[in-house]
Amino acid sequence: MFLKRSLAAALMLAAGVALAARPDDKAPLADGNYLLSTVSGTGERALCVLKVEAKDGKPTATVVASMPNTEVTVKEFKASGKDVTLTVALKQSSSGRVFNSEQTFAGTAGGDPKAVLGTVGSDQLPQRAKLAATDKTELDRDSVLVRGPAAEALMKVQQLTSRSLSLQFKAQQTKDAEQRKELMAQMVEARKEAAEKAPAMYREVIEKHPGTAAAADAAMNLIRAAATAKLSADEAAKLVEAVRKDLRPCGPRYANAILSQAAERLVSQKGLGAAALAAIEPAAKALSPDAPPASQVKVLTTYKSALAGAGKAEQAKALEQRLMRLEKVLDDEYLRKVPPFQPVKYAGRKEKEANRVAVMELFTGAQCPPCVAADVAFDALLKSYAPTDVVLLQYHMHIPGPDPMTNPDTIARWDHYREKFPSDMRGVPSTVFNGKPQAGGGGAMTNAEKKFEQYRDILDKALEQSTDVKLAGTAKRDGDKLTATVELTGMKEPKKGVVLRLVLVEETIRYAGSNGVRFHHHVVRSLFGKPAGLPVADLKDGKHIASVDLADLRAKLTEYLTEFEKDRPFSNPSKPLDLAGLKVVALVQDDETGEVLQAAQFDVGG
Repeated sequence: MFLKRSLAAALMLAAGVALAARPDDKAPLADGNYLLSTVSGTGERALCVLKVEAKDGKPTATVVASMPNTEVTVKEFKASGKDVTLTVALKQSSSGRVFNSEQTFAGTAGGDPKAVLGTVGSDQLPQRAKLAATDKTELDRDSVLVRGPAAEALMKVQQLTSRSLSLQFKAQQTKDAEQRKELMAQMVEARKEAAEKAPAMYREVIEKHPGTAAAADAAMNLIRAAATAKLSADEAAKLVEAVRKDLRPCGPRYANAILSQAAERLVSQKGLGAAALAAIEPAAKALSPDAPPASQVKVLTTYKSALAGAGKAEQAKALEQRLMRLEKVLDDEYLRKVPPFQPVKYAGRKEKEANRVAVMELFTGAQCPPCVAADVAFDALLKSYAPTDVVLLQYHMHIPGPDPMTNPDTIARWDHYREKFPSDMRGVPSTVFNGKPQAGGGGAMTNAEKKFEQYRDILDKALEQSTDVKLAGTAKRDGDKLTATVELTGMKEPKKGVVLRLVLVEETIRYAGSNGVRFHHHVVRSLFGKPAGLPVADLKDGKHIASVDLADLRAKLTEYLTEFEKDRPFSNPSKPLDLAGLKVVALVQDDETGEVLQAAQFDVGG
């Protein structure tokens, strides 16, 4: 993770360069060379050296030297008063491949005429950056990175916290079941060790290096680990103030983004509402009504929760109508634009005897950027196929971040396939067709149509298959009690390992995750009965009746999510637990091979 962040930092660095007007607004920075660097608790990483000079009365910047294997070109520079922005193009070479990107630095001149502090990167992932006077005219590998005074201490913590991620990655790569089991056990222990030791190490950095970027980073990491670090209200308030002091010179854009993240972590912890409010309130009050609706919703949702947590219920309630209007705008825009293509209707089976229902199971996550293409393609399939031809199931996972549509049964289903197909089920999005992993991976919204066609090709072929296995049944609801009756015929001598599974599905859930997907369809809420299923050989006359108490299920899901968020809060605190618009899906599956032999979907009546 540390290496990935370092690479991201280098890429963001290329993202931006800055020039700034002097604090007196009368002249630009003095002519000379300036070093552009990103700044973190472990040190400063240089991107390039710029030559700043006035031409025709205007400040200009040209690149004198770039970090190794990187070419940086200034594309556009603007300075208005003390505010400065500079857009640069980055061309980076690595392992024989070339990567091109374009990013923007935003900075504000302060009291030091020889340095401008600002940020590079997006609003979601901003990073400190600095433009400082230098006598350098070139950059080599030895001069790119300058370690800060607390670098060693912070790096020790980073190594401790990243070890579990390294072990998890190794476990995902190995095909040996025993070795994978051992690596996962080591990962659990490494995560436990980090949770126990890291808070004390962060507190030591804050005590020994006050007022530094290292102390601010340590404070932010303690806030992120608010539950396991066992923060008191007083300590949380001091941590927020330490982060705020460090952020202030970098400008409101960066400060608001990071403090909003801090508030999101604190707001879910009991007794820390005041600290959360102190973190988010400046961003909320500075929020322009002309800001993008998505940005407004993110800030105001956290602000509302912080107000409630701080005992200001009336102020929190006053935000509800504004949030509802903004959410409506975002919903309408999403439904108008998604999917970004017209799904083609299925023409029908070519083989007269073909009667096998095709099943697609999608494992996804509301915080997973590459899941967008898979999710949107999945939704488009619902418009292409009849439920009597194709059964579509969506399992949510806490990958890469917490997802409130995840539940113990979806995790059990993931483990079932992960154990059987370890090399295919490495992360989300993963897709399983009739029990066999295929067409994995996803992408951005622009890749949704390509994934749709890929899924269509697999399903169309599957629909030409026939089987003797037949399923019939009903699903009825009486109050909170839902009962499914299923009859299985055509399987004369069911072999060992063939099971019947009943899946409770919610047709549509509205939840805005961090990846931008706002509506989720055919979301699995429970594998009622039990995730392992019922052996078909145990069915009496091929019939099975199972019930689920929806009030009890809702209570269990609430308890699970409440317990989960003590360690890892959700980016969007709402928990969609309506359990409305339900369907029941019956699956007959050979667990020895993974093959789904037949499936049927029943609307819930009553």
